[in-house]
Amino acid sequence: MFNVRSLGARVLPFVLAVPLLLPFAAAPASAAVPFPDVNPNRHAWAISSIEVMSEKGIVTGYPDGRFLPDQSISKAEWTTMVYRLFDKYRPNLYAYGSDKVEGYADVPPLHWAYQPITEIYDASFRIGGFGEDLHGDLAFRPDMRLNRLQLAQILGSLFRNRLLNAQLAPSDACSLVASLKDVPSKFLPDTEVYSEAQADGRYVASGYMNSEEAGSVYPTLFLGNGTGNCAYGDDELSNQQAKALASLQASGIMSADDAGYFRPLDAVSRAEAVTILDRIYLYLRGLGYTADYSSVELEEPSERDGSTGSGSGTAGTAVPPVSGGAAGGNASAGGGASVPPAVIGADGTGVISRNVLRKGEIETTVRPNGREYLQFDLESDWKVDLYVIVDGQIGFVRQEDLPMTIPVDGVTSVVFRTQQREKQVGAVDNVATLTTKLLDEMPAKGKKK
Repeated sequence: MFNVRSLGARVLPFVLAVPLLLPFAAAPASAAVPFPDVNPNRHAWAISSIEVMSEKGIVTGYPDGRFLPDQSISKAEWTTMVYRLFDKYRPNLYAYGSDKVEGYADVPPLHWAYQPITEIYDASFRIGGFGEDLHGDLAFRPDMRLNRLQLAQILGSLFRNRLLNAQLAPSDACSLVASLKDVPSKFLPDTEVYSEAQADGRYVASGYMNSEEAGSVYPTLFLGNGTGNCAYGDDELSNQQAKALASLQASGIMSADDAGYFRPLDAVSRAEAVTILDRIYLYLRGLGYTADYSSVELEEPSERDGSTGSGSGTAGTAVPPVSGGAAGGNASAGGGASVPPAVIGADGTGVISRNVLRKGEIETTVRPNGREYLQFDLESDWKVDLYVIVDGQIGFVRQEDLPMTIPVDGVTSVVFRTQQREKQVGAVDNVATLTTKLLDEMPAKGKKK
């Protein structure tokens, strides 16, 4: 069995979440969901989305073959899914001035999700996306388990507010939010009382949200006497929250259950996350916006082989039905020369080439399928190292130690993820090429020239 020390490896806690999202080689379109723990009855509402997202490499299972549909996701994991599916969407990468967020105290450059987080979240995500920590620094809290209210707040800022229904009147939003039994709302008669109500800890002195209280449910504030007479005030959190909750309910992307419970503090499960992401994609396509944000092509639910449809919302999902690329697409908001897509053949042999400085790290998985050895190599313009995750055991390989051959007899999967070691000042390109090959015999030893 593989010994992680054979790679001269060190175990790094911050990459433990990476196997959750690294894309396996795409399964044939006609394949059923390849996860034994996705129950065809309990998870019927999510099966179509799990299947299409796993086929496209947006999200995948664990090395032991399970998907863990009921396990919660972190903010970093959700962000990486968005980053992969919507591979043209990089608002903070191109933001400038007050719109640009320069970084977060808790997301260092070596964090596994540094690139997705820092390229997506511009200043428009100050509600739900980030806030200030106890030291007064901007904090993203990447490992925080994402709850449903926080996700709704983030979705309110996503895609230039295109998930929000601009035609939704304040009175309609008031009525919908007031009907939620577990998301409190307040109707305040004048601006003075309204202003005083904001002093409940939702903001720190600078005006940012308190990142330490990101799991709190603050009342949605309205000006007026009730649902028949209400308007938005100047509280950013209340307005974002009201518009997001009302719009997501109307579109069917994310909603309360039939009894009126939104479950704001419930963690977002992996099954919910891929279903919501799928529905966002289909909603944007219905409006004609998908091409603005993604080069990935997802089939309509009715066209998916073996699809059970979106299913009806349940208390467990609260995501009612909606009507009508992944890691290596060529199109990207980053521009630059196109590169071949990330493809490793079913036989474990292939080449992936990508401008990792512009398009993100190379991430892929090889399944040995009974072969004895796996040979791999990595070339790049500037130094790029490699994480090698063998059935959950994490190894780290410096580029100078490649090429390398490891025994894989009895191994289920080998996950590769590159990590740029250096970024040359002024450089706009760093093309890295990963090569893999499965063998039945140990190759002759040789040094890289």
